[in-house]
Amino acid sequence: MGKPLRKGVLIAFEGIDGAGKTSQVGLVSEWLRKSGYDVIAFKEPTKGVWGQKIREIAHYGRKGMSPQDELDLFIRDRKENVEQNIRPALEQCKLVLLDRYYFSTVAYQGALGIDPGEIRQLNEEFAPRPDLVILLDVSPRLGLSRIINGRDQFEKEEYLAKVQKIFTELEQPYIRRLDGSRSKEDVFKDIQNIIPDIVKPFERPT
Repeated sequence: MGKPLRKGVLIAFEGIDGAGKTSQVGLVSEWLRKSGYDVIAFKEPTKGVWGQKIREIAHYGRKGMSPQDELDLFIRDRKENVEQNIRPALEQCKLVLLDRYYFSTVAYQGALGIDPGEIRQLNEEFAPRPDLVILLDVSPRLGLSRIINGRDQFEKEEYLAKVQKIFTELEQPYIRRLDGSRSKEDVFKDIQNIIPDIVKPFERPT
């Protein structure tokens, strides 16, 4: 039954706040399941102890927390996610979708003044490299306009402009950039054209 994979496949969805990541993860998850794949989706920050601390910062503000201390929270949260969720799912040959991954940390914490290259290296010491990154490009102004009650520090236009600049500078062969300013249906159609080329080589012969 279904379409078994000979190894797990990891696909991350990235972009600034309001880019449409969560909507696309939902659409893609449903589509891939209907196509017969064993799909599981995770979101970062997680709902774990460290992820909850990050969400508190997002809601109440940093309150004097240094960028390095904030980065440490993201690293702790991701290590837990990798150990408890991501790596086990990949070992079970599942198709894993991530709503944010370490590229967000590179961009968001990099925008706070930490070297993006160092952040990336730190994450890649323990986090599996994705087979595909869907990077949704939208302007900070549009992203903010899509967020209801956006009021915290993570969602200010000036800050998001710095985040967007770092996302723009990311260059890897597995990163595919899409115009996220279009309707979610149009973006989804593009993703449907991209993912089969990534996944099919990992399908187990029947």
